[in-house]
Amino acid sequence: MLMQYRIDDFTLLSIGATLITLRQVDAFRAVMMTGTITGAAEILEVSQPAISRLVKDLERALGFELFSRQGRQINPTIEGRMFFEEVETAHLGLNQLNQSAINIRDHKEGSLRIVTIPSVVTMFIGPILKAFNKEYPLVAVSLEVQPTQRVFEYLTSGQCDLGLSTLPMENPAVVSQPVLAGQSVCIFPKSHRLRSLKKVTPKDLADEEFISYKSDSVYRHRVDQFFAKAKVNRNLRYEARTTDAICKLVAAGVGVSVVGPSFAGVKLEAGIEVRPFSPTIHGGLALLYLRNRGSGRLSDAFCETVIKTLREGRGPN
Repeated sequence: MLMQYRIDDFTLLSIGATLITLRQVDAFRAVMMTGTITGAAEILEVSQPAISRLVKDLERALGFELFSRQGRQINPTIEGRMFFEEVETAHLGLNQLNQSAINIRDHKEGSLRIVTIPSVVTMFIGPILKAFNKEYPLVAVSLEVQPTQRVFEYLTSGQCDLGLSTLPMENPAVVSQPVLAGQSVCIFPKSHRLRSLKKVTPKDLADEEFISYKSDSVYRHRVDQFFAKAKVNRNLRYEARTTDAICKLVAAGVGVSVVGPSFAGVKLEAGIEVRPFSPTIHGGLALLYLRNRGSGRLSDAFCETVIKTLREGRGPN
C-alpha cells in the first residue's frame, strides 16, 4: 500500500554530477503504483505538472527512459520496471528501518544480559522471564548463572547488564535495589528429631552432621559466626556451592543445614522439613546494576517486571 505523506526534497544519491532526490523517486513510485500521472498527483497531493517534471528529472539523472508516452497514456519501459523493482526493495528496507527505530524507542527490540545465582533460577527466574517475554517478545535475554561471589565480577566487567541475587552484597560500584525480603531457615530430613520443634537455635544443632555452603560464601561466614558465638560445635564434613545442592543432600538424609534467605510462599526440596532459625539472619533478593550505568529502557523495563512479578507472588508454589 502506498504511504500518503508529503515528501521533502532530500538527496537520495548522485550519479556523476546529477542528483537523484527522494522527491523524484516517490513521484516515480506513485506513478507506477497508480498507473497514471493523475493518480500519483492525488496521492502525493501535488499538481500533475509537478509529477511530470519530477519523473522527467529522474529520467535525465538516470540516463534512460522510465516510461513510454503515447499522448496522455504512459507505460513503463523495461528499464522502468527493472528500476521499480529496486525502488521497492529500497522502500521495504526503509520501512523495516522505521519499524526497528520504533521498536528501539518503545524498548520492544534488543537484548539483555542477566546474571543471577542458582537458587534464584530454581525459585523465581521462570515466572519472571515468562512475564517479561509476554510484554517484550522481540527482546533476547541471555542468562548467566554464577555463584553469589561472582555476580559482581560479571557486572563490573561489563559482561552482564543486570544482576539478581541475594543480600547482603556490598560493592561501591554496584547499586543494590531490594525487591523481596527473606530470612534464614533450618532444613532437615522429614524423619529427623528436630521436626517436633517450632523453631531451631544453634544449640539444637549441636554435634549434628551439618552441610555448609562453600568456605568462600559470605552467608557461610555469617552462619558460622552465630554458632561460634553460641559455642556450639557441629560436624562440618560436607560443603556445597548452592542452596539447591544443600537441599538435595538434606533430603537424602546426609545431614541438616541453615540456608537462606528463604521467601514466603516458596517451597524448597521435597522430602525436607523447614523451621525458622533463631537468631534470625535477615536477607533478601535484590536487583543489581552499575552505579554509573547509563539510562537503559530495556533494563528499566526488566527491573519493573521483576518487581511486579515477585510482589504479585508469581514464584513457584
